[in-house]
Amino acid sequence: MTLLVLSALVVAFCLGIAGVEAGRLISYPPHIRTKRGSYIVEFESHIPKTHVSRFHAMSDVSVDRHFTKVLNGISVSVSKRDFDPSHFAQMDGVKRVWPVRYYYPASTPSAASNSSSLYLHHATGVEKALKELGVDGKGIKIGIVDSGVDYNHPELGGCWKTEGCPWQYGEDFIGDKYNEADAIPIIEPNPTPMDCAGHGTHVSGILAGRGPQVRGVAPGATFGMYRVFSCPINGEGGSSDDILLQGIEAAFEDGHDIINLSLGGGAWSEEPVAVACAQIVQQGVVVVAALGNDGAGGLQTGSAPAIARGVISVGSVDNWNVTSKPGIITSAQGTQKIALSMPGDSKYPFDFDSDTPLEIPAGGEDSIVGCANYTENMSGKIVVVKRGGCTFNEKALYAYTAGAIGVICYNNVAGDMSPAVSNSVPIPFVGISDDDGKHVTDTLAAGKATVKAPKGAREISPSKTGGQISLFSSIGPSAELDMVPLISAPGGNIWSTYPQKLGSYASLSGTSMATPYISGTVALLKQARPDLDVRAITRLLVSNGKPITDPATGLKTTPFMSGAGLVNIYDAIKSRVQFDPPVLSLNDSKISHIQGYSKLESLGSVRWAARTISIHNTDCKKSLHLSLSNAAANSLSMILANGSFSYTPRTWPADTSSVSEDTLPQVYSPNAEKTIGPGKTCSVTVFIVAPKGLKDLESWYYGGFINFTLQWDGEKTTSTQVVSYGGYNGDSTIQDVLSPPSDGLPALVDTVTGEPVNDLSTLVIDNNATKAILFGLSIPSRLVEIMLVDAATDKSAGYMVQGYNEYLARTCPECSVPYVGVPLTKTVFTDSKLTN
Repeated sequence: MTLLVLSALVVAFCLGIAGVEAGRLISYPPHIRTKRGSYIVEFESHIPKTHVSRFHAMSDVSVDRHFTKVLNGISVSVSKRDFDPSHFAQMDGVKRVWPVRYYYPASTPSAASNSSSLYLHHATGVEKALKELGVDGKGIKIGIVDSGVDYNHPELGGCWKTEGCPWQYGEDFIGDKYNEADAIPIIEPNPTPMDCAGHGTHVSGILAGRGPQVRGVAPGATFGMYRVFSCPINGEGGSSDDILLQGIEAAFEDGHDIINLSLGGGAWSEEPVAVACAQIVQQGVVVVAALGNDGAGGLQTGSAPAIARGVISVGSVDNWNVTSKPGIITSAQGTQKIALSMPGDSKYPFDFDSDTPLEIPAGGEDSIVGCANYTENMSGKIVVVKRGGCTFNEKALYAYTAGAIGVICYNNVAGDMSPAVSNSVPIPFVGISDDDGKHVTDTLAAGKATVKAPKGAREISPSKTGGQISLFSSIGPSAELDMVPLISAPGGNIWSTYPQKLGSYASLSGTSMATPYISGTVALLKQARPDLDVRAITRLLVSNGKPITDPATGLKTTPFMSGAGLVNIYDAIKSRVQFDPPVLSLNDSKISHIQGYSKLESLGSVRWAARTISIHNTDCKKSLHLSLSNAAANSLSMILANGSFSYTPRTWPADTSSVSEDTLPQVYSPNAEKTIGPGKTCSVTVFIVAPKGLKDLESWYYGGFINFTLQWDGEKTTSTQVVSYGGYNGDSTIQDVLSPPSDGLPALVDTVTGEPVNDLSTLVIDNNATKAILFGLSIPSRLVEIMLVDAATDKSAGYMVQGYNEYLARTCPECSVPYVGVPLTKTVFTDSKLTN
């Protein structure tokens, strides 16, 4: 038998979701790190709590946790190595059985620090709400599920559960010794959730900072910290979804009004943590979650639980002012100052008080980007490399192995950058802009150069990308084509509190930082308007967002990147109208003549969707007069004009000097002007037509904003609120699922050397897993099957080991998941449970 082809069978959205069976044993792909012998068993909603007794009675099975509030299910561990978890799935009342997977915080060490929180708060309406309305979150309870908090930090209260202390709730669920690389990770919770990683303390400062350096969004709120991430060990600081569920359930049971989740993993709403969050929202608690930091992978890179229904998913915009570390470049041409980023981990600061030699690795492109073994000794030098090609951690490791004492990485696109490096490599790693990178490389091309970066030096300067969507911010839609994110907030280059043992303050970037900002604004809204339920809060928050203009095109940034735009909490609090829904997820639609609006018959056959928006005038004394208009946003595609695939989305229009109207989405309404009486509600029907001038085969995602201009009786001023919309301009069931051949995938590789196997005539297949099939996914996939096919008969011999995979996320070279790998052995299975 010879290997003929890697075949991938994809069950598309409508079939894959509907086909989830009761009693399904979920099989994650092998690149998803799971906890050995641990499972989450989800019961059907009607199953009583007593059902768990059947699992207690099973030998070799330990029920670790019984979830009753946020998920109808249990987490279990088995001691028998060859235990077949399909036994769980076959039991009555079991809906799904999930392997316990690992999760990670959603942040990266940042390019710069911010010490001007007042400007942040000015741009988002927070400062105005604090000063004019007197709201600071008082009386609102916020539960933070994270890595803990340094509650002794003077700007975070310096206390724990004492009278008048902001920290009145929380506990530790993981301890300091947890290492996901261990066969059985050690879980030894501490008496309090003290932070040793930094992430949770940074998140806490954005919410609770009392000044003078960090002023939080809702410093008057009451907080709880539920520690689910441990200390970083070998650069890792992860957790698992069974531990996350414990923290989330505890936060819910403690009665918090808002639960903040600056974390993520997976891409599907059916995953356990996403299911739990959706359930919490249904029970009246606001859940705010980070969409993720895989923007480099393009569209559909959002993560769970942000993509869960009802959860407020958050994107990131860059800070307006940054405080960088000055670096002095000296050469024969003279001296010049560049702006260096500051490592988020102060354990390895980029401090060089004397001139230190700079060097660019010699060789080809892999060497220039620092993604290969160096041919020269870099002892005592700081290497300069270009972004791209491999992860920042890998760049740091290659440099460290060559003897380098530091790394400067310059951006490969316009603007500053936020390099993410763990503390597993003991040298400082900083980033610089593309402009500074050109200066440094041009200087080194002309001769020798050095850099000096004095300890403690900082400089404040405006950011070139302030107020724009952060490059790292994940992009929607969800795997099921729902609109994500819903809203955006400052998350790029944020200065906040950090554990005192790690330096007291740090700059981090990520949707992790934007998420507590939104949680804080929700607290202000709930304080000002305590009568609002979860849905009303979401409606007001989203419809009062401020769409972001793309400076390159002059159009609005697509809501698949920004949601409704930058949050403005003052306008949300003062709003006297509610739009339901505040977001229109159009999915894809078939080509046909428009029905229900005779004036549009002349458009012919187009892709279109009709939606009804309910509008409630909450002013009980004045009538509301409104009119609507359309603000088309950029369309995005990962297919370039020449037909090739690109992880950096292509934007339409690229040139706004001559744009045909039919290449932009259009919005029509038979009742575009309305008057709504005091306290009354009316409905508006809108017909949204996809850009028929764009090719279906290029897989465009289009969107925009319906602008509602509002004026109340007797008032001269008008205001504007928005309903964002977005859809897919094509048939989503016929998209290419496997990543493009330009990625070099699928590929057969030697797992020992990492090199591709090109000569199949000498291929030897054994059971030692020395060979593997690697493949990538250009869109999330509900199901991927990998089978061996007999070349002589063209018939399948069966599933490969780990050849049946469900609920897969996008992959890309710079994403958290670059590819999927499946071992090639002599073993094949005839059934999807991989047992026969």
